[in-house]
Amino acid sequence: MLFHIECYPCFQVLNIGIQVNGLDSTEIIQGSRSTVVKILSKYGGVTLIIFTNEIKKQEKKMVKKILILCMILSLFPVASALSGSSKEKEAEGKKGTLYYLATDMVNGFNIGSAEYAEKFGTERGYEVKVLDAKNSPDTQINQVETAITLNPKAIMIKAVDNQTIVESVKKAREKGIRVIAYDNTITGTKTDFASVLGTVKVGELAGVECVKMLEEKYGAPKGKILQVMGDLGDMYSVLIGEGFKNIMNQNPGIEVITKDSPGWEGQANTVADQLVVNKNIDIIFVHADSMIPTVIPVLEAKGYAPGDIKLIGTDGDPSALEKIREGWIQVTIGVPMIQQVYGMYKFLDEILAGESIKPGTYDIKGVKADVVIEDWGPTLYLPGKIITPENVDDKGLWGNIK
Repeated sequence: MLFHIECYPCFQVLNIGIQVNGLDSTEIIQGSRSTVVKILSKYGGVTLIIFTNEIKKQEKKMVKKILILCMILSLFPVASALSGSSKEKEAEGKKGTLYYLATDMVNGFNIGSAEYAEKFGTERGYEVKVLDAKNSPDTQINQVETAITLNPKAIMIKAVDNQTIVESVKKAREKGIRVIAYDNTITGTKTDFASVLGTVKVGELAGVECVKMLEEKYGAPKGKILQVMGDLGDMYSVLIGEGFKNIMNQNPGIEVITKDSPGWEGQANTVADQLVVNKNIDIIFVHADSMIPTVIPVLEAKGYAPGDIKLIGTDGDPSALEKIREGWIQVTIGVPMIQQVYGMYKFLDEILAGESIKPGTYDIKGVKADVVIEDWGPTLYLPGKIITPENVDDKGLWGNIK
């Protein structure tokens, strides 16, 4: 079993990871808040990777333990089930390295996106390295800077903040590294490609569903909606809000209270406060399904039963589909996550070759999506899908994939 150490400075957040040639990640040691230790199972050798600005005194013992563990692992032969054939080893990464930079690895969409980014890349002969920014713009900037020094074929970024990442994107492209935006367009500079949800349309779909519910309740488009956005540095939420506003502007009888969630956190407190300040809220529209599990306990604590206040979300993650079955969520706008990831790879050859990508409608694994040449570069827009109790068990929804 091969064993070596790679140390990269520049990371404000200390990340120490052991790679055992792998696809699956298992956290084995949790140090201070700035320290995460993981084993990543792959095919091949063991690599200890240390990303650090400074190792604190209390963490030195832990690092020593990791080194000992790696040396022990290096004494054992690789099982044939893990090592694979020599041809598999030779094939893996033969086309070069791609970096996939995730905002975090907390919710199902982000975890699934990272897994499929690695899957599709490996199938095409690339080595895909996944980095987790833990929702920190500074960490993600440092990750881009470090990736640049390693000269990958491309960097795929799900930006934590699409403004603060701009200068790093410029640096990467100046070095000839292709930059692909995923799920959050980076509009402050040119990118080589973007694969995103048609978020304005998603907001409009959510708005139409809200109007339908209020018309069913009151016989007219009137009532009160609490809109809980995400972080305003994330264009995903900003553009959903724009689409939602388009529909609400057509329905002046509906009152909309809008609150954002810096860092995509704090939505439970927001809902609790608004239920006190604003009486008779009919609908709560939450911009990400991953936030809803923290909202439901607030409703329960205040004596609400499923359906008393209608809930609408976006994403279509597994937890949301379960809450639809339970009656808490009435509608969510599903994201074609698998197709959205695959969209980056469908055009990767053209992107790496520097060829122009033609605008038009394309079939992305069975989903029709449009490429539009925007000011920031060619962008693939995928459609959202309305998910209700009637179609919640559809096996084609990514939230139902086991």
